[in-house]
Amino acid sequence: MSTTRGRIAALLAVAAVALTGCGDDSDPSASEPSTDAPSQAPSDDSTPEETGLESPCPPQLRESLPEGLRPDACWAHSDLERPVLADGIVFALEPDASDPTAARHVIALDAETGDRLWKSSVLPGPASGLRATEVGGDPGVAVVVTESDAGDALTEASAAWGYLAWPADAGGDDGGDAGSEDPAFEPEVHITAPQSELAATDVYWTDQGLLAGDQFLAPGAAEFTTVNRDPEPMVIGDYDLDERFAGVSGDLLLSYVKGVAWTPDGPENGSTHVGWLARSADGTEAWNTVTGTPNEEDSLFGEGPNQLTIIVGGYVLTVTPTDENYTTFELSWLDAATHEAVTPTPADLAGAEPAAAAADVMAGETGTLLSPDGTHLFASWSTLAVIVDIEAGTVTRVPTDFGIQGWAVDDTTVYGSTENGTLTIDLASGEATAIEPPHESFEMVDGEFGAAILEGAVGEPSYLVGGRRTS
Repeated sequence: MSTTRGRIAALLAVAAVALTGCGDDSDPSASEPSTDAPSQAPSDDSTPEETGLESPCPPQLRESLPEGLRPDACWAHSDLERPVLADGIVFALEPDASDPTAARHVIALDAETGDRLWKSSVLPGPASGLRATEVGGDPGVAVVVTESDAGDALTEASAAWGYLAWPADAGGDDGGDAGSEDPAFEPEVHITAPQSELAATDVYWTDQGLLAGDQFLAPGAAEFTTVNRDPEPMVIGDYDLDERFAGVSGDLLLSYVKGVAWTPDGPENGSTHVGWLARSADGTEAWNTVTGTPNEEDSLFGEGPNQLTIIVGGYVLTVTPTDENYTTFELSWLDAATHEAVTPTPADLAGAEPAAAAADVMAGETGTLLSPDGTHLFASWSTLAVIVDIEAGTVTRVPTDFGIQGWAVDDTTVYGSTENGTLTIDLASGEATAIEPPHESFEMVDGEFGAAILEGAVGEPSYLVGGRRTS
């Protein structure tokens, strides 16, 4: 299943220097940012009768569509938020007409035609995340909200976490009345728990479960359980080591540790401690692989290896550069439950959604994507991007001088952007290819369907566009 990783800035031009070694010989003079954006409502001369679609793309969008969407066979909806695509259905949040600044509905769209299949009742509070998931073993969508109805909470608190989920066919066999002012599609699953201090922002969605603040909901569970997100720190001598929370795997909370412990003799005798740390729900340490590396003499700062660390389903991966130029890498896999060394196969990983714990190789936020078939893992940080071939156990660096943000992935291609424009990356070769403006890359792909957000200028609508992808 695909998830939205973010929003692409609107219609940036592609510079020739955006990619190196990618066969892009476009004129550098074409690198000026484009400020053109959709500015009109769908015109009357674009009708469903012309295209056979209920929501055809307005003419002004057709030149800007992601490459691979046919202008005569795509759809568009304005001002939808946080879309996700799975199993032929696009789910999104839609502002409520009566209070568009605060109230939202969940809507479901046919990924091929853009037809609205159903629309939920108004959400009981602000949405913290939307996710394609399973509801009773079938495709569906879930949203986490912060509810303000004290009577719906499990405690006397005035607010609570609410997990609401709908099956993909919530509208029934005859479809839903998506145009109704008062749709009646209530969530099939509704679970509440006391709101955490960081509840509004601290949400981790993984295929292993949902962690909202200090409340955890395992797949298929009927209630949240409390977890200890503030355990006693790992201490070496007089020094607390830095734990960077990575996410959940099974019933364990996983962190990556990197910290320096100096000796009483002075900084020249310090050691840097690096490794994985797993804790149970109550904060008790389950296992750790933290080891110390003595710092070099007269070192004023910590040494130790630079590593990229990622959770992939029931496994943890450490990627360590083996040369100063970061051209070769060493892979180390552990079973997250036992911390034993393993070599997972693509079948073991297929369907998992990776989460990066830390990227010490260079500063910058890390992004990760796993191809649906589990064969390739894409990771990017700062100006580096790599592709891990799971079966071969090899790492290929993507040739680029700019940081790459990957948005979507299928079994062969990553879709994403650099600061100079959008691009695709071939998973087998690592070759990156710039997409000429005004086109964007897909933000969501799922099999034969794709979708993306086309941002409007200030004060103008953005559009969610999608449809069947061409070859």
